[in-house]
Amino acid sequence: MKKIICLLTAAVMTSAVLLTGCEKTHSDGADCSFDYAMIGHPESLDPQLANDPCSFSVIGNVYTGLFTMTEDGKLKNGAAEKYSVSDDGLTYNFTIRKNCFWFFDENHNDEVEKKECTNVTAKDFEFAFRRIFDPNTHSPHKEAYSNIKNADAIINGDEDYEAIGVSALSDTELVIELEKPDPEFLNSLAQTPAMPCNEKFFYDTKGRYGLDDKSVMSNGAFFIRQWFYDPYGHDNLIYMQRNLANTDYDKIYPTALNIYMKDSYEDARKSFDDGESDVILSFLCDNKEREEYSVKKFENYTVGIITNPSNPEYGNVNIRKALAYGIDKDSFDGVLSEDLAASYGIVPPGVTFDGKRYRDIVKDKDIYKDENGEAVKYDPELAAEYYHQGMEELELQSLSNIKLLVREDLMDSEYLHLVTQNWQTLFGFYIGIDEVPAEEFSERIKSGDYTLALYPLSGDRNSPLAFEKRFSSKLNDFGYINSDIDDALESMSEDGMNADSLGEVETEILKTFYFIPVFYKSEYEIMSKGNHDIMYDPFTKQLFFRYAKYYEE
Repeated sequence: MKKIICLLTAAVMTSAVLLTGCEKTHSDGADCSFDYAMIGHPESLDPQLANDPCSFSVIGNVYTGLFTMTEDGKLKNGAAEKYSVSDDGLTYNFTIRKNCFWFFDENHNDEVEKKECTNVTAKDFEFAFRRIFDPNTHSPHKEAYSNIKNADAIINGDEDYEAIGVSALSDTELVIELEKPDPEFLNSLAQTPAMPCNEKFFYDTKGRYGLDDKSVMSNGAFFIRQWFYDPYGHDNLIYMQRNLANTDYDKIYPTALNIYMKDSYEDARKSFDDGESDVILSFLCDNKEREEYSVKKFENYTVGIITNPSNPEYGNVNIRKALAYGIDKDSFDGVLSEDLAASYGIVPPGVTFDGKRYRDIVKDKDIYKDENGEAVKYDPELAAEYYHQGMEELELQSLSNIKLLVREDLMDSEYLHLVTQNWQTLFGFYIGIDEVPAEEFSERIKSGDYTLALYPLSGDRNSPLAFEKRFSSKLNDFGYINSDIDDALESMSEDGMNADSLGEVETEILKTFYFIPVFYKSEYEIMSKGNHDIMYDPFTKQLFFRYAKYYEE
C-alpha cells in the first residue's frame, strides 16, 4: 500500500519533493498520509462563494462550522459547544467552544505554533453571514438562508446587508433570528456557506481570499500547505497537513492529505487502479471490485425523466402523462443491475427521517398518484388515451423523433431501452439516447438545450425536504416553476414538517408529471484495502479525511 505524498515546493517546483507516510502501522490506524484523485478542481476555497463539489470537498477538510454531519445524517457539534432554541422557534442561541482554533502557517515551517493560532469566535460567524448577503460578495447562497431575519428585505434591496439577523453578543455568544420556524435550519448550519470567516484575515488577503494557498486560513482538520493548479498542466495538486491546533478536541488521524486534480473519471480511475489514490467515487461497482476493495453503497439518487418546460410538444401535460403510464416497471424485475431499482417517488431509499428510512415510513407506491388520487402505474390503454388527447390539443399527427439526454457516467444505458422501446411500441415515435459527459449534461440542462432528459435528482443533505425543495422555483436548475409547489413547501415549513406533510408535497410534485420517476440509483465509495473511515457525504459530495485510518492487511 503506497502511503507517500509528493510535494512540489514553491522554491523549486521542478525537483524538490517531500516524502511522508507511515512506515509501520499504528494500532489505531493513525499518523498515515492519504491520497485522493479528484475529478476537476476547486474554483474557490471561499465558503461563502464556492459553489462546486470540488471546492466543497476541500473546504470540508479545512473548515469547521457550528455543526458537522455524521455519515448517517445526524448532526454533531462542531464549533458550537451547545445551543438553545426559543419556544417560538425563531431565535437560536449558540455558545462557541473555546478550543476551536484558526491556524495560518505564517512562517511556512509546517509547524502549528501557538503564536499562529487564534480562537474561533462568534464574530467569525456573524461576519460570514454578512458576507453571504453583502452584494459585493455575489454569493450564490442567499436563497438557501433566506429564512434568516431581514434576508428577503436585503435581497430585495430594502435593507442593508448588515441588518441580517445574525449577531455576536460576545466572543462565545452567537444569536441567529429567523423570520419563521424552520425544522431544517440546524442542518443548514453544517453546510459549506455557513463556515466561519475571520474578518482580519479576510481583509489581509486583499481580495485574494480563498483563491490561493496563501489566502486560506484553517479552523478544521487540515491546513493547506500548497495549492498548485495550471489548467494546461498535469501536476495539479493540493497538499494539506494536519492542523494540530484542533486535534485535542476531536482527534485528527492522518498526518497529511494529498489531493490530485484530474480532468476526467477515467484519469481518476487509473490513479486508483495504479494505487496512487486511496479512494474513488463511482456510479458503478462490479463483483470483482467488491472482492478487492472496501465498498460502501449509498442509495442517494432518484433518476427520472424531465421535460423541458418550454418545449411545446412534451410540455403538454397529457403527453407527459402518456409517458408516465407507458413505463412498465414490472419488466425491470430480475433485469436491473444492483445499482438500480424501480422508482415510484422523488425521495430515494437512502434518505432518513426521524431516525428511520423515509421510504419505509412513506411508501412510494402510496404517494405516486394523479390529480384524481389514482395510483400511477403501467397502463398501456390509459397511456394511449392520454397520448391521443395530447395530440388533439397540439393538432399534430405524430411527435418528432428525439434523443433522450443522458449523463454518460450515470448508468448502463442499455436499461433505458426497457423504457424507450415501450414508448416506441405504444406511441409510434422513436426516442434515441444522447450520452454526454457530466459537465456538458449540466450545461445543457441549465441552458434548456434538451427536450427530454434522464435527470439524476439529489439533495444537498440527508433530508426528504431537501429533495422536494429541488422543485422550488428558486432552487432547481431545470426551469421548473410552479407557484402551488412553492406555496406547499413554504406552508410545510411554517406548519411543521412531518411524514404526512412530506408525502403530500411529494404527491403534489409528482402529479404535475414534469418529473417522472424511473430508477432509484446508487453511488459507491470504493476504498483500497487497508483504508478505513474516509467519510463520504453522498448529498454534499464531500469526502472527509479527519478520521481516515490505515491498517496493514
